[in-house]
Amino acid sequence: MTSQTIEAVSTRLPAVSIVMAAQDNALELEQHLPVIMEQDYPAGFEVIVVVSKGDDGTDDLLEGMMRKYPNLYTTFVPSSSRYMSRKKLAVTLGVKAAKNEWILLTEPECVPASSDWLKLMVSHCDDLVDMVIGYSNYSDEASDYKRYERAMMQRRLLKEAEKTAYRTEGQNLLFRKKMFLDGRGYDGNAQYVRGEYDFLVNKYAIRGNTSTEQSPDAWLIEDAPTKKKWVNRHLYYMCTRKSLKRSLFHRLPFNIIQTLKHAWYVVLLAALVVTGVMQQWIFFGVAALALMITLVVHGIICKKLTDSYSLDISPVKAIGMDLSYIWRALYYKIKYLKADKYDFTSHKL
Repeated sequence: MTSQTIEAVSTRLPAVSIVMAAQDNALELEQHLPVIMEQDYPAGFEVIVVVSKGDDGTDDLLEGMMRKYPNLYTTFVPSSSRYMSRKKLAVTLGVKAAKNEWILLTEPECVPASSDWLKLMVSHCDDLVDMVIGYSNYSDEASDYKRYERAMMQRRLLKEAEKTAYRTEGQNLLFRKKMFLDGRGYDGNAQYVRGEYDFLVNKYAIRGNTSTEQSPDAWLIEDAPTKKKWVNRHLYYMCTRKSLKRSLFHRLPFNIIQTLKHAWYVVLLAALVVTGVMQQWIFFGVAALALMITLVVHGIICKKLTDSYSLDISPVKAIGMDLSYIWRALYYKIKYLKADKYDFTSHKL
């Protein structure tokens, strides 16, 4: 979107409430919150940070920042929440405290790529749209694989959202307050520890009510995750996806493509070995040519993804990461099967 288009759109934008739930995130808020507070957004916006009682470091930081930014507010999560995920409760409290109809949900670990982030996200708001899903990825400090996998999954999910959104992989989500309150928020999935973004999209998305924003100026850059956070993200999703609508129709095509992709490579490699041993050089050459063509096509597809999301990853490396995804997923599946399932819920059902 050009600067002239952005300026034209800004004349009709609504006021927005940005909500984020913080828990021991004083450092992240100190680094990222000023960039959010200084967004170029003439229509006006407020930022509501929901913190846990007793999080003194965050409390002190926010108290000082509120003196500088009059549109920054805080509210608190009760010290106990037995029957609801504390994160979902924090989001719910933030939404209820918001003064505006449009809510932009994000995380303290995220920072906008530009001062036009808010403007671009809200530019999709009209009478037909209830949600806008934006793109986010890890910073360059994260491994190439983490950033590649995140981009791969978001490309698929954002494409799917053009019809009926299934979920979102990022932390860049705009939605109507009325939609959330009329639907009783996280009612039906509040017991799951995580999945606050996934359940919002999955519960409230219908055909035609969701828009996407993928302009680089509207991206969010998230701090590189620790190994524990990275693994937990996959394990929590394996738990929550059982309660997501349209899960089978979302996962089945992807799983079939992944299986066929690996099967084709196995067939080609087996053909090379067999024809080489049997010294059938014509057939060996055909198999070798087929493998070369496959690698070139696969590399082009991977390069298109990395170029689309500004990932400095070579096509050769991207092919290896793409093929490793299914085996990493199997590893997380095994870890999930071995885990205590009560770890993924806020109370024993």
